Amino acid sequence: MYFEEPEVEPYDPLFLPLSKLETKLRNRQFLHNMGKVLKLSWLKDKTPDDVESIHRMLMPSFACRCVENNDFISLQEILKHMKEDAGNYDGYTALHFACETGNIKMAMHLLSIGATCQATTRFGYTPLHLAIKNKHFGVIKILIQRGATVTQNPLRIGMDLIKAVWAKDYRLVRAWFLAGTNMNQCDYNGQTALHAAVEKRNKLMVSKLLQYGATPEIPDIWGRTAADDARKNNLHDILVLFNLPI
Repeated sequence: MYFEEPEVEPYDPLFLPLSKLETKLRNRQFLHNMGKVLKLSWLKDKTPDDVESIHRMLMPSFACRCVENNDFISLQEILKHMKEDAGNYDGYTALHFACETGNIKMAMHLLSIGATCQATTRFGYTPLHLAIKNKHFGVIKILIQRGATVTQNPLRIGMDLIKAVWAKDYRLVRAWFLAGTNMNQCDYNGQTALHAAVEKRNKLMVSKLLQYGATPEIPDIWGRTAADDARKNNLHDILVLFNLPI
């Protein structure tokens, strides 16, 4: 019985260094679709300036798709025709996508060619916020080294920290810590993540928060501290963690 051998793409030494970085090779279907979009008939009646404007609007979306495909080669070609910080229709840049997906090598490459880590989407997300939200510790550390800072509303951060405590999401709490977040940040009621951890009687979460710099003596709007709540509920094991008398 005859079996047809699968077609093998010709060897191209250009791809070798990128292959060693575990990147995908050029996504041919993606490039084919991109070419079709850029040659659609509705461009024929446009002026050269209109065509150029349309290209500028489309290119950031293509760049973001390259990041999703981990396609360095196509991205490099596209970046020849756009700024590295150009955003798509929602303001997402290629760096936003790299940080959201946890692609450390792509993030490092984009930062090395000048991408800013403080760009904001129309939803208010920075690359750092997306890395925190998706708990990509390696990307967070790289962004912090490049000067990224947490820029979200402090009260919003306090609420997000408390939600993470309620969900017992230890990795998300750690992500906020690695980003340099004030772990004593409170919500609208002045309550902190440590208040929530004591309320949930979560000794492990209390221990983690203390390790990350949280303190038990921050009062809420009613004047109650996390230590007060622990005393009121006779949580002796937590009071021991606070180094307070039982």
